[in-house]
Amino acid sequence: MKKFLGSLAVLLGVAALALGIYLLKFRVLSSAAPVQEAHPTPVVFSTPQSTQLRSSTTVIGTVVAPRSIQLRTETVGTVKAIHFQSGDLVQPGQVLVELDTSVEEAMLASAKASQRIAESTFVRIKKAMEVQALSELDLDQTQAQLAQAQAEVARIQAVIRRKILVAPFQARAGVFDIQPGQYLSEGSQITMLQGVDQFVFVDFMMPQHVADYLQVGDQVALEHLGKKLQAQVVAVDSQADRVTRSLAARAKVLSPPATLQINDSVKVVAEYGDSQPTLLIPSSALRTNPTGAFCFVAQIDPSDTSKWIAKRREVIVGATLGNDVSIRQGLDPKEQIIADGSFKIYDGTWVVPSDLTKATP
Repeated sequence: MKKFLGSLAVLLGVAALALGIYLLKFRVLSSAAPVQEAHPTPVVFSTPQSTQLRSSTTVIGTVVAPRSIQLRTETVGTVKAIHFQSGDLVQPGQVLVELDTSVEEAMLASAKASQRIAESTFVRIKKAMEVQALSELDLDQTQAQLAQAQAEVARIQAVIRRKILVAPFQARAGVFDIQPGQYLSEGSQITMLQGVDQFVFVDFMMPQHVADYLQVGDQVALEHLGKKLQAQVVAVDSQADRVTRSLAARAKVLSPPATLQINDSVKVVAEYGDSQPTLLIPSSALRTNPTGAFCFVAQIDPSDTSKWIAKRREVIVGATLGNDVSIRQGLDPKEQIIADGSFKIYDGTWVVPSDLTKATP
């Protein structure tokens, strides 16, 4: 019995000790809570700016040369000479590549000799006809032989021209890898020629809800390497893509910068529809997470009217304008937003305006 009472006393002592530790920990935590509230978080306040903006969409476009061709051989042959280098600026009519035409030149010489004989025979027959020494049949046959000889000369000259590749317009030559003496089959690719003009095109696909508003003559904005450019829509496709339901469009960029290369990707920002009221806030005030975008507004604490507390607001974001972003829904124009410092607060944090707070307009 004494042994049982002793064990019971030990258990009660352990339980009492555990209860004392718990109460002590609770008291420490309770006394520490007001300390956190005693130190507000300084943040920057700002008032949203009301404005009118049109809806906009951003898509990716591709820079396209006004004139562009793949330079290829029209017939088989061996490379005789190359008259340009990779990256050269070639002029219209400039000879670029010559294929060997020695066989054709010999055939042309033979054909020209036959043509001279046919011409001489035709002249003699024609003079004989003047004195009616020959029949009209002889004259017709001689005239036909002359026409055949002339046609053969023209055919061989055309074959020779097909073996001399010239630039059709002013263009920038691409990289190529052919050498003199190399045999080329019909249709062999030589290089790409990109036309050099005072403008370039940008091709892009418009979403269906934008295509209903965008028309030829409208202006779109381009963004490339941090620079902004203006372009004018010059063509809109006649039908939408069956899969994406998007519509192809082409914009013209006058006096493009040297950094805008053919086949570059650029951002195309197209505005559409009527202007709608919206609010502008600094980009630093906007935060995002997997559920969407939000920001914090400063409100008077209902329990203490001398304090400001942060309240989270879910918002719908519109276009970005420089360092500001437009908010379509979720904010009141009279509310104070937390423009800077939102990364260190949460819903219900006690906040105070810092010295950087903007004056309310």
